[in-house]
Amino acid sequence: MEYVKSEAKHSKTAYSALTLSGLSFVSAILGVFFMPFILSPIAMIISHLSKGRLKTRHFAAQAAIVVAILAFILNCCMIALGIYKIQNDPQVRGRYDAIMQEMYGMSLDEYTEMVTEEFKVMLPEMPGK
Repeated sequence: MEYVKSEAKHSKTAYSALTLSGLSFVSAILGVFFMPFILSPIAMIISHLSKGRLKTRHFAAQAAIVVAILAFILNCCMIALGIYKIQNDPQVRGRYDAIMQEMYGMSLDEYTEMVTEEFKVMLPEMPGK
């Protein structure tokens, strides 16, 4: 009887890990860039803890690990694509310059120049300059 209670407890933990990894995947698709970096590792940890003393891992726990890894990779790819578009697409760069001008009173180039001078940070040169 104790084994059945233990298995039910582990399956609840596995499903909670699957829920967290699903939220991580949805937030990666929606573009909430910081959430997958927080939720994916938590989902993986809970998934590993859900095994407990059982011989095999619950299917939901295995699925949670896969979904969390996919969400993490998707999030990294979307961030890299955004940085690439800002650096190489003149239309996107113009929009960011307009937003920076409106909010801070300086363009994106002026802002990066100010940051490098103030904090003595060496940034790689952007292509096309």
